[in-house]
Amino acid sequence: MSGAAGTRPHALFGTKTTGQPVRRNSFDINDPRAQVFRPLQHGIAFVDRYLDVFDDWRNLIKRKGEQHELNANCRTVLATILRKCINFKTGLCEPSLDALMRLTRLSRATIVRCLKQLNAHGFIDWIRRTERTGNAPGEGPQVRQVSNAYFFDMARLPERCFKWLKEKLRRKGKTFDPPRYPPKPYVGLRERRTLSTRTRRDNLAAALAAAKTPAERAAALYPGQPEQQREYIEMATPSLTGAASSETGLNPPSTIKKE
Repeated sequence: MSGAAGTRPHALFGTKTTGQPVRRNSFDINDPRAQVFRPLQHGIAFVDRYLDVFDDWRNLIKRKGEQHELNANCRTVLATILRKCINFKTGLCEPSLDALMRLTRLSRATIVRCLKQLNAHGFIDWIRRTERTGNAPGEGPQVRQVSNAYFFDMARLPERCFKWLKEKLRRKGKTFDPPRYPPKPYVGLRERRTLSTRTRRDNLAAALAAAKTPAERAAALYPGQPEQQREYIEMATPSLTGAASSETGLNPPSTIKKE
């Protein structure tokens, strides 16, 4: 069916109905579910603060001795999209991978990998899209893949990042009331796992921030594991161990049983 106005929009899942390979969960460019562009409130001021928040977050989650999960290439891709690929007034943002390759001078594989990382942490989202080719039935593919529609849903940001963003904009004298998006028309298994992991991490960070005693920190780190909690408390309490513990309280308990 046509995706033109006045006809029922369609979603394409796989290749069986078109004869042309298209990505799963792709929607016609006229489908209401593909209409994700919103004006970018505060324009360049938002962009600058958003990138500041990204830097703060990537440094917060970096593990000692390991490379940044959100590396410099991720920042390059995000900054390029925000600074060079979006219309602030309309929110139109639909760069192709080829365009991003030209602008960033990164390989296609690197850009795809960075987009996945940015999406996993809530800094960018997109809808895959298709359009009708206009070919007569039986004379070629009826649809073709087109560039993604990119958008920025603040509800997907880690809660701490959203608070940082509002505060940074407030310091610039700007109030921030981001648009609300309806639930995505699809959520794949990988994204569900990513969302679940991020939620658990955010909940743990909040619980540790609120904990005031070794017992409370132990309960947050090892819920339902009394033996591990006990070992953690012994390790974290100088009067019991004779040695000071890490101020962060994040060191795991020793797994070596005492004689």
